[in-house]
Amino acid sequence: MPGVKLVPGRWFMASWVAGALAVFAGAGCGNSGGGGGSGAAGTSGAAGTSGAAGTSGTAGTTGAAGTGTPGNGGTTSSTAGTTGSGGTTGAGGTTGSGATTGAAGTTGVAGTGGTTGTAGRGGTTGASGASGTVGTGGAAGNAGRGGTTGAGGAAGRGGTGGTAGGGGTTGTAGAAGSVAAVGVACTGTAPWVTTGTATVNLTVNASSRGAAWSRFHEGAVATDHANTILTTAYGRNIQNALKKGHDQAGFRYARFHGIFNDDIGVYSEPGGTPTYNWTRVDQVYDAITAAGMKPFVEVSFTPRAMATSTSQTLASLWYNNMSPNISQPKDWTRWQNLCAEFVRHLESRYTAAEVRTWYFEIWNEASWMYAPGPSAYNTLYQNTVTGLLAGDAQLKVGGPADTGGNSQYAIPSLIDFARTNSLKLDFISFHRYGDDGGGTVADPNGMQTFHATTIVDMLKSKTFTGEVWNTEFGPSYMPHITRDSEVSASFIAKLVHLIGSDTTRTPPNGYGYWALSDLYEEIDTGTARAYREGNYGLLLKGDPAITESFDVPKPAFNAFRVLHLMGATNLAVTGGSTADSQVNAAATIAADGQSIQILVYNHVAGGAANSSNSSLVSLTVNNLPFAASGSLHVRQYMIDRTHSNSYQTWVSQGKPAAPSQAQWISLRDTGELCSYTATQTATGGTWTVRWPQNVYGVSLFVLSP
Repeated sequence: MPGVKLVPGRWFMASWVAGALAVFAGAGCGNSGGGGGSGAAGTSGAAGTSGAAGTSGTAGTTGAAGTGTPGNGGTTSSTAGTTGSGGTTGAGGTTGSGATTGAAGTTGVAGTGGTTGTAGRGGTTGASGASGTVGTGGAAGNAGRGGTTGAGGAAGRGGTGGTAGGGGTTGTAGAAGSVAAVGVACTGTAPWVTTGTATVNLTVNASSRGAAWSRFHEGAVATDHANTILTTAYGRNIQNALKKGHDQAGFRYARFHGIFNDDIGVYSEPGGTPTYNWTRVDQVYDAITAAGMKPFVEVSFTPRAMATSTSQTLASLWYNNMSPNISQPKDWTRWQNLCAEFVRHLESRYTAAEVRTWYFEIWNEASWMYAPGPSAYNTLYQNTVTGLLAGDAQLKVGGPADTGGNSQYAIPSLIDFARTNSLKLDFISFHRYGDDGGGTVADPNGMQTFHATTIVDMLKSKTFTGEVWNTEFGPSYMPHITRDSEVSASFIAKLVHLIGSDTTRTPPNGYGYWALSDLYEEIDTGTARAYREGNYGLLLKGDPAITESFDVPKPAFNAFRVLHLMGATNLAVTGGSTADSQVNAAATIAADGQSIQILVYNHVAGGAANSSNSSLVSLTVNNLPFAASGSLHVRQYMIDRTHSNSYQTWVSQGKPAAPSQAQWISLRDTGELCSYTATQTATGGTWTVRWPQNVYGVSLFVLSP
């Protein structure tokens, strides 16, 4: 979590912290600082008259179980068929062998009814045969980010997905297919123009394919501390936000502090006897899995009954008046037993195969959130991992999850310590915000440099070959206004593009944005229900009495939504610049080859530029694999000062702390991701558009037949 008042806490030297944080005695050290969503349903055309029912075709035989990795999930739902009058059902095809889907029988001729709305445009069904089980040892991770189901269309060809095999490691996101439209229509007319001299000329070569588009940014999302999943001081919990983050942004893992905190009530010692209570632990993890996500387990903090000092709490973490204890456990044997029993309980409830796909990260930012200081972290790691692996030796364990300033010391120290003591270390985790180390707010170039040189190159020098996770990132570790405004949207888009497209270094396994929701208790955010100008979440707190206010998106959340719509494979783009204050672009093609996505952003580090300014951009796509000379469906999603932006609407309302229901409806509607659409003509496999791209603006063009 970000350090808020203790500004040096993001970048101090390890020796300074060890001395400064040796004794807490109750005083705070400084505040701490989502398959894509379903496409919008098209309007159904008039139904045709029912045709005579045909006889059912012979069912195909079930394909043999394959050993494919379900991480490579294809996309769901092909282009919607017209609403037929019930033609005869074709003979059922046999299901293909292996995990691939056998071709289904052809559907009988459709009747003369009206066609289903355009939102039925979906992707092809991904691999996994009907009822086919994935072989053991196959990747057990999420089914990959397939194309979202086109709303309103009938199901496309393909069987139901095979069941996931147990015991495998989590798969990377699958290739994305063509997707249906999401969000709502933007108001007014499209910004496309035919006059003026473009200052930026972008060209996409659709026949020049590169590496897979990296979805590392969907790896995780932070959700404050464990208890907010169950209840908060603000009248709501974050369970709806979890579901929205998974469904619309593709987030795969949820990470949070304090699973051992006293508000969860895991551990007590009545009469001196260690006693465990897993009731609220189960409720927390049940909620995460119900949202379609997996836990990224941060093992923290110290139960008061096991603390060496009951007064060593970090008061700067408010937690609704339940600040965590950060002292060293008083008995390492009892700590190890707690960790072992924790794992055994999780596996009895969720199965060992499932829990082995989770990550177990030891503590959080020990350089200021562990009373003995960073020099004692390795001992904490050793005892925690010893306990966890006593529960299951095959768990994925790692750390040190330290700040951007101390990671350069904590990471090599942990690697050396683990090797010397033969300790398991499956992944390295770190944190980095835009302004860590005295850097600039919302500076993606600085973050990319840090990732490449301070982290990746250092790990290479240490010959570490495990996974790499940044489990906290954002434009600022402070509660800065850029988190609320359109600045965060272009920051996220540019950062993801810079890191994901670095061909000299392997992309990270995951990044986790801090944080998902403004239902957030590290600091008491008061009675304001809408923006507080600096809250950390992607989704607004809302008013528990007004349902229209629940989880209204900020521009930053919409940035993750458009990134989730990107395709499977990178395409070559020329004409942009990675430098600050410049327009740049990335392009992809879907796995089925039936849509192209072009991401364009205009970002300026620091967050202080005028977002009303713009650059006239010309975009040309050559060598289209479809609609070479004919109709082309064009959709442009926009996030900027006047599009998909609830923050600027709130400002125009006079910044109400408690908006009325009518104001909330306006915030909800203007905050929704919006797009312009049209049918245009490609000539000779080429298509061109020109529009003004605002500063701190993000556009996503989706082209399809």
